[in-house]
Amino acid sequence: MIRYLLLFWLAFIPAALADDGHPEPFVAEADARAEMAAALERAAVDDKRVILVFGANWCHDSRGLADHFRQEDLQAVLAEHYEVIWIDVGWRHRNLDIARDYGVPTIYGTPTVLIVDPELGLINRGTMHSWHTAYSREHDVVVRYFRQFAFSTPGGGVVENTAAYAALVADIEAWEAREGARLTAAYIQSRRWRESLDAEYGRRESDISSAEFYRAYNAVEAQIDQHRGRMRQDRSDLYTEARRAVRNAMLDAGISLSPAGAQEFDATDPEIVLDFPDYSGLAFPWESEGWTL
Repeated sequence: MIRYLLLFWLAFIPAALADDGHPEPFVAEADARAEMAAALERAAVDDKRVILVFGANWCHDSRGLADHFRQEDLQAVLAEHYEVIWIDVGWRHRNLDIARDYGVPTIYGTPTVLIVDPELGLINRGTMHSWHTAYSREHDVVVRYFRQFAFSTPGGGVVENTAAYAALVADIEAWEAREGARLTAAYIQSRRWRESLDAEYGRRESDISSAEFYRAYNAVEAQIDQHRGRMRQDRSDLYTEARRAVRNAMLDAGISLSPAGAQEFDATDPEIVLDFPDYSGLAFPWESEGWTL
């Protein structure tokens, strides 16, 4: 009897937790690209920017951000300065080509938030991946963020405007494009695998005939989750290290952290190399075993 009660509560609790009253704004059937194009046209006419929210209704933090967006104070900011488009990513496998249009090879979590200016393009590249904690973020912090990006322009300090830093950023972007494509492929292959299992076994994960296959799937899904978390942190660390490396090289050379110093530093054609993460030990089944789904 206790066993059956436990199974009942395990089945009931996730549904109850999901029913938090927060909006579910993501529509899988929507033509996200057409909606984005129309929003960019309106933004150009009205001198606004476009917020592209890549997320899903199953995601606690995606709905949490939607709840922030419906609060009166933030609604006023959004109405005055932005067009908002909710882009459904499914299980992180759908509509990622839209992000790639802005040089974003993949997403590491949901929601991922791109703020796009019709003329300047993507303006929040450094913080777009930080919204996976949206549900628990203080509301005033969220409001402050979108107020700031209503007016801010891409740029940076002395270090960020050196050619040496730009070269390191190019290296980071090349690394992320390569590894991001692999991660996105993992999202897609994982989803195809799950759909094939569900089609064959009718979503019966606990049946003796299918349990082993679902366990294998769940293990790889956990591996993907761990890898995307590591990649998100590694990306952040690389940008931090690039800034630190250029700054330290300037100071070691006795060059001032000033616009004139930046020009002097670039004239020395410095050699700065980043230590990129090694993922060679990671192999997904479709890579190591040549799967086709």
